[in-house]
Amino acid sequence: MNKHILGLLLATASLGSQAAELSKSFLEVGYGKTKLDGSPSSVTPRGFMIAGSYEFANGIFMGLKIDQHSDSLAFFNNLRDGEYYVDETTFNLGYILYSTDSGRLAVGAQVGEFEVSTNRSNSTADTRRLYGEYEHAFSKHISAYAQAGYELLDNSTDDDDGVFVNIGLRFSFTQRSAVVLEYTNGVEYTQSEVKYRYTF
Repeated sequence: MNKHILGLLLATASLGSQAAELSKSFLEVGYGKTKLDGSPSSVTPRGFMIAGSYEFANGIFMGLKIDQHSDSLAFFNNLRDGEYYVDETTFNLGYILYSTDSGRLAVGAQVGEFEVSTNRSNSTADTRRLYGEYEHAFSKHISAYAQAGYELLDNSTDDDDGVFVNIGLRFSFTQRSAVVLEYTNGVEYTQSEVKYRYTF
């Protein structure tokens, strides 16, 4: 009897300690905000995002992400309240270099467009990023990832480049559904997002 109880407890403990499934095949919808360097502290465009990614059996993955954030303006004497838009579209291509039951190491590249506009001005920059990423499952319900790399914002008048960092924490409440908290510190901007992720 005691052996059966002990076996049941060990089986239950092993189930609880299983790592969350790590996958680049997912769909995301969420809400976030963008803070641009040099803008007034009262101006923080907020809005929705949508993203999708697919991982092939050979370790290659690709995805697309669209952010659309806006805020009202209340600065500069010659600019009445208007809309402040930040729109970003990013295409991602990467490869899983190394994988274990609880962790994965990947490299990738991103290209896209980053647009900032008001009712009186517009600025568009082409984005290019090269990065390395490590993702780790701490338990069946909690995992995290971190990206670090080089980012270039290229527009018609000026180029900005430097290091960017992106970190995320995922809380899984079913095998396929999770909530993701993400923070990005990029060149001339920061972003934070709360997202629902469906893994397939």
